[in-house]
Amino acid sequence: MDYLEEQQNYWDGFADEYYTIQQESFTTIAEDVAKYLLESQCLPCGLFVDLAGGYGKYLPAIAPYVNNYLLVDFSANMLNKAKSIHPNKNIQYIQSDQETFCANSIPQQYDLVFSAMNPSLHTLQQLQSLLRMAKKQLILIQILEDVDTVFTPLETLLLNQMQRPVPFKSFKKWLAKEDLPWVSKTFSYQKEEVITKQFVNDYFEQEQQQEQRLTEEIETLFLNGSLIKNTHKITFELLRILK
Repeated sequence: MDYLEEQQNYWDGFADEYYTIQQESFTTIAEDVAKYLLESQCLPCGLFVDLAGGYGKYLPAIAPYVNNYLLVDFSANMLNKAKSIHPNKNIQYIQSDQETFCANSIPQQYDLVFSAMNPSLHTLQQLQSLLRMAKKQLILIQILEDVDTVFTPLETLLLNQMQRPVPFKSFKKWLAKEDLPWVSKTFSYQKEEVITKQFVNDYFEQEQQQEQRLTEEIETLFLNGSLIKNTHKITFELLRILK
């Protein structure tokens, strides 16, 4: 079994759980992105591609403004989930990995190419493949920051580093070098909730058995009682590349 097959099997098995997790999100990113694309006159459009689109998180907000919506993902179970919850007539569900889909598409075939939190977008060559397909614009979205005041410091203590975002920084440098215009916009969301010391201890139960500093840090966080306010902030960056 090669790497691609391993990833397909993973996402096929994770599809239902991933959908459930996404439904618990406190952001309105899909609706806000659709509003921004309308305001910036990216929408309406004719042929729209949502690459690595999974179960179609952005589909309900964007599909009403396009003639044909192509939802592309390499996971059959993700696409089956999408079909069950988004039975729109103007949607095509395409099972394909990114490299194959790009290779089978002709230059400037799609009015707008869109990809959010794409785990297969790392290199300039991959970026160029997506740009090649787009007639008007390429829209990319990444999570720029996802932190809270309780779990992030504790997880950082364990990992000794933060997860790095999709490399938009290197993409921007290349776009500037090639004199390709682009626009960046951020969307930020925040919520507060009260959590208990017991919940945190249960969450890190196994890790505390191996890392004494973690137990000490939890004790410090809850020094004044068994309850604490946790502030969670998520910031997305949208990169709009014009052609």
